[in-house]
Amino acid sequence: MLADPEVSVRRFFERPDREKQFLYRLLLEEPDPERALENFRRCLERVNSRERYDSYLHAGFPVLLRDDGRSVEETLALVEECFGLG
Repeated sequence: MLADPEVSVRRFFERPDREKQFLYRLLLEEPDPERALENFRRCLERVNSRERYDSYLHAGFPVLLRDDGRSVEETLALVEECFGLG
């Protein structure tokens, strides 16, 4: 699944993943939490660059684009169809 790079950066901590929330709490414990969060976001921007996004998109593998308008069940059905699992 591939998400727009801007969404990947802006919404990184919105998911309830334990690892992401643990990291978020650590960043908030820094002496300057806003500066720590901004630095982390800049790192995410580099990792989630448009160039990397495009290389994944055109790598020749099946790609499912993230769509917040789609339910989890609808996404699962697309994944099953894509990989012949359904």
